[in-house]
Amino acid sequence: MAKIKDRLIFESKKIEAVEQRKLSKEQKSRVKEAQAYRLAEKAQAKRDHMKQVENWAKTAASNRPGGGKVFDDDGDQQYFDQMSGGGGGLNRKRMAKDKKYGYGGKKGRFKQMGRKSINDLSSFNPRGNFGGSGTKKTKTKAKRVGKRARDAAKAQK
Repeated sequence: MAKIKDRLIFESKKIEAVEQRKLSKEQKSRVKEAQAYRLAEKAQAKRDHMKQVENWAKTAASNRPGGGKVFDDDGDQQYFDQMSGGGGGLNRKRMAKDKKYGYGGKKGRFKQMGRKSINDLSSFNPRGNFGGSGTKKTKTKAKRVGKRARDAAKAQK
């Protein structure tokens, strides 16, 4: 009787496990569907929003004075001059530094090959760049002798 009871319990647990698997599989598919629906709704809302923005831009452009064109010179320069200190776009500090140091100038590009640098032969050496009779010779300083030699020289004195 115990064997039959164990067998029945085992079978019922097996059936329950199968049912549980079926339920979880179905639930998973439902969750996937809901996620896909949410993503589709989000994309649709984004498309609608972009259409609304385009429509707004078109109506704003058509309502703008001057036939919907934007002009660069619409009085903003006065505002920018006022914000930057007044002096034609430069403030007093910038003008003082320009007066003291200059405006800058070329940065880099010093070693570019150009017509002027190719035709400039002022640094040309006809004997080559390896010295010779016309080069300036400097005296070589005597190297310091070792410690023993110095001690020996002291001892002789």
